[in-house]
Amino acid sequence: MPVIIPLVGDKEAASVDELDDQLLLLEAARRRLDIEWAETLGEFERRCGHDVFGYPDVVAYLRHRVRVAGSRARRCVAVARAALRFRAVWGSWRAGRLTTDQAELLWRASQAAPEVFSDAESLLVEAAGESAEETAKMLEYWIERVERAGAADAAVQLGRRRFDYRRRQGGMIEGEFALIPGAGEALIAAIEAAIPPPGAGDDRSATQRRHDAVEDVARGFLERAGATEVGGERPHINVLVDLQALQGIAGALHETDTGHVLDLDTVLRLACDSSLCRIVLGGESEVLDVGRRTRVVPAPLRRAVIAWDRHCRWRGCTRPPQWCDVHHIVAWADDGHTILANLVLLCRYHHSLLHSTLHDATDMLDLPATPTTRIPALTGRPP
Repeated sequence: MPVIIPLVGDKEAASVDELDDQLLLLEAARRRLDIEWAETLGEFERRCGHDVFGYPDVVAYLRHRVRVAGSRARRCVAVARAALRFRAVWGSWRAGRLTTDQAELLWRASQAAPEVFSDAESLLVEAAGESAEETAKMLEYWIERVERAGAADAAVQLGRRRFDYRRRQGGMIEGEFALIPGAGEALIAAIEAAIPPPGAGDDRSATQRRHDAVEDVARGFLERAGATEVGGERPHINVLVDLQALQGIAGALHETDTGHVLDLDTVLRLACDSSLCRIVLGGESEVLDVGRRTRVVPAPLRRAVIAWDRHCRWRGCTRPPQWCDVHHIVAWADDGHTILANLVLLCRYHHSLLHSTLHDATDMLDLPATPTTRIPALTGRPP
């Protein structure tokens, strides 16, 4: 049955006693609403409702569909998960023996050592005290004892950490990993931050969106100005490629400097916004000349493209510039000019999509309508 709370119409005319009664009623209603919210959200996640709406996880669903702030969304999900797992706290909260603040304190403490908390849950509920302050103090002592006892477990986890990968035929990379809690949570937070809300026509699955976010995080690190230098250069990917490969001709050289063959679509995508080093080879692959390393799209021109496009220009996509490549509308290998007229921002998903499946997809680009800069680009002629 719905709970009906009479509202105090003229609060300035109400007595202090009436305001006191109203605050007590509102607090009871808010606690009941918090319980209903947590229970509903827990069931929604259990059924993977976020997948139905195309979101990678429930936090993204809450942020972009329900319009909840990120920090609150993560807190709500944590409460909902804890409510499903730790039923003694849940039952006491629902029965009114614990306040919402006390229940959240207990569930937050459970994150320090879920298995240990599960064994001690009933005792901790009994020791919660009358106020949130008493509960917080009791939990501080409990966590301190747990951390002391768990120091040895942390050393075992550290020894078991691993990250293994292998290259499959065709270039796909597979792997397995076991991350210590801090590293794992950092990775999850970075991936979640890199996943945008699904746009119109974005039919990627949740796991595909997470894959693309991992690529964005990795490439963002490699492109960052402060990335650690190795041998005088920032970390980078070396690709050995013939001019014929850049022109899409099969049979030409297109592999990494470690000998791993890349597919032509990947090579063409990387060539859109990269640095080139000219190496002239003579007979028997003798190196005759190594040209000066120059950027295909220099930093000032990239800034100009960003100022002009503002976001990914694939129709319906608004991915911000930090997750975008600069793409040549007319390919550089096909005599396309490296000028503002011939460049466009594309997020890495749509950049990959264009090179791997569509190739000629200028009709899918939502270009700002300025004939002096964009129309000539479609033919590769400078304005």
